[in-house]
Amino acid sequence: MYTITGCGIFSRTNISNINANFAAVSSPDLFVRPQSGNDANSGLSYTSAKATLAGCASLLKPGIVIGIEGVLFENYTAPVGVNDVTLVGLANLPRQATTSGVPNGGGATWLQATGGTTALLTVQAQGWTVRNIYFNNAATAAPCIDLVTVGDPPTQADAAHFTLDGCILTGTDNGLDAGDGTTFVRLLNSTFFGFAGAGDIAINAAGGVGTLLDWRIENCKFFNNVSNIIAAASHWTITGCMIEAGSTTTIDFTNGTAPNYVVGNYFNIAAAD
Repeated sequence: MYTITGCGIFSRTNISNINANFAAVSSPDLFVRPQSGNDANSGLSYTSAKATLAGCASLLKPGIVIGIEGVLFENYTAPVGVNDVTLVGLANLPRQATTSGVPNGGGATWLQATGGTTALLTVQAQGWTVRNIYFNNAATAAPCIDLVTVGDPPTQADAAHFTLDGCILTGTDNGLDAGDGTTFVRLLNSTFFGFAGAGDIAINAAGGVGTLLDWRIENCKFFNNVSNIIAAASHWTITGCMIEAGSTTTIDFTNGTAPNYVVGNYFNIAAAD
């Protein structure tokens, strides 16, 4: 939960935090508790939680909210055509809730399955929202989150209108990939750090089928990354972020379409650099 401060007029950050608080206190429709649940359970209550997101397959429908508590070891590909699903971490704050790789109780952590080599979360439908989860993918050639766009929904994959809010992403490869050109993405109040290997990128959006139109990155933090943002951006807005210089690239909009707006951010380098 976020503490709200202000007097008279709320800032953009206040409003975003208020919305996140309402989302956090809403009771989920389904529960996933990897350390306590079982995929044979109904998933409809905290005490009858599923163990995996894959175990929720027959219950997914537009508008459903899935609460995740504990440490999820899973590489999950969301189905095509099931739009407007929300995943919410049931923790006070997203954290790596493990000690020497063993879950230490509570938290909302997402790690790769044993032997996993793909993205932790692959999104293929519109309007998915992910809140309050700590992602750490140790796979050497896969991101934490992969947004897939192939063509027109609902029969073809399209992760447009995706929202990431209040999450932390770290790992061995990239943070968020949108190489197919997914549009209308919102990245809010989240941290991208530790993508420190050769060629690693916190946000990688080279462009493809779609146009990468109208992304909004607001109130996020980037640090200890080789590259922060590389994107063929079109009408993007990046505002209110704290951005440490990447050792290779800080922000690169090569092959993008103007105008793009990078305003009201905080950098540890001079504007001329």
